[in-house]
Amino acid sequence: MPEGPYGYVDGKFDVTVKPGDVVIDAGAWIGDFSAYAASKNATVYAFEPVKTTFDWLCKTAILNEPGKIIPVQKGLGKQEGNIVISIDEGHSGGNSTVIERGAATEQITITTLDKFVAENQIERIDFIKADIEGAERDMLRGATNVLKTLSPKLAICTYHLPDDPQVLEQIIKEANPAYKVVHLRHKLVAAVI
Repeated sequence: MPEGPYGYVDGKFDVTVKPGDVVIDAGAWIGDFSAYAASKNATVYAFEPVKTTFDWLCKTAILNEPGKIIPVQKGLGKQEGNIVISIDEGHSGGNSTVIERGAATEQITITTLDKFVAENQIERIDFIKADIEGAERDMLRGATNVLKTLSPKLAICTYHLPDDPQVLEQIIKEANPAYKVVHLRHKLVAAVI
């Protein structure tokens, strides 16, 4: 099966957004994936920490069915706090807390997915998409309880750091050994079947 931008299906192994899903879009950027998931009748918590990009994400949310895209101006990591993000002035989708992209920076707020889910009393997460420029491992470390107890389907980018495929799979399996992980060209997909 070829790698699609938003999911992967191979028989019973189905890592796609379904109607009614609760979705986490980590690194929502301007909301392209969020809009896709909302079009499938999913509810999306769209995380985008950088102010100018977050403003575009909010516009995307307005253009969609009310309440389907919930913009959150925070990044997801392994602990709460404020950190500096490097701004990629050539492409706003390349902003990174891990990889230096240029001289421009911005102070952003980070939370953990576990804390966000607990604070907002979210009872289920069905799908997590993460493209956060090298911070995917920190996001997964801050989502240990979510992975263990809610077992969402995962579509995680693996091309930012050379050891991403191995490290990300290890974090997922340590949190929940029941996950089946499939490595694709630029991402891994995972699900508990």
